[in-house]
Amino acid sequence: MKRLLIAVAIALALPGRAFALECADFWTWIDQSCRRLADTYENGENTLILSGYSYHLPSTYTPEHRAELNSLAWGIGAGRTVEEPNGNMHMVYFYAFDDSHRTAQLNLGYAWATYWGDRDGVQPGLGWTAFIVQRPDIANGVPVPAALPIALLRYKKANLIATFIPTLNGGVNHGSTLYIMGSVGLQ
Repeated sequence: MKRLLIAVAIALALPGRAFALECADFWTWIDQSCRRLADTYENGENTLILSGYSYHLPSTYTPEHRAELNSLAWGIGAGRTVEEPNGNMHMVYFYAFDDSHRTAQLNLGYAWATYWGDRDGVQPGLGWTAFIVQRPDIANGVPVPAALPIALLRYKKANLIATFIPTLNGGVNHGSTLYIMGSVGLQ
């Protein structure tokens, strides 16, 4: 893992053109998604991400195992957020937090959401996120892609974000977690 982080840091520090791929280098359907990601990163507002809480559903864990799990999923990260004129939100992000087993989980991804209601008040929203996740207990620590639905409550530049992580691999002690985090625009 340390080698991966060092490699990413070196790649980011080197001149961009040496390693850069242009969105136009991809097929049309990938080109559009690539442009959305690039535009969000380049034109977005800096965003602070705070990770907070994991609720492990009692019906999918034994009481003994649930007692061993970490619910305080503290973590921090950064993102870039764009709000469209219609109120929809796009965000690219990277954050790390203390997962259910008290090990670091790294997430790098993109989120989209649409909201309802008056922009001056609290707005409920729904959307999705697609990301690459890295944690030691999934795929032997190799980063893997994932996608999840998200529900949000937005007030001004702050979002309370929740998602549901379904049971994986069947049986008990393998998932069904409500995960809650937040984001705050910094500009």
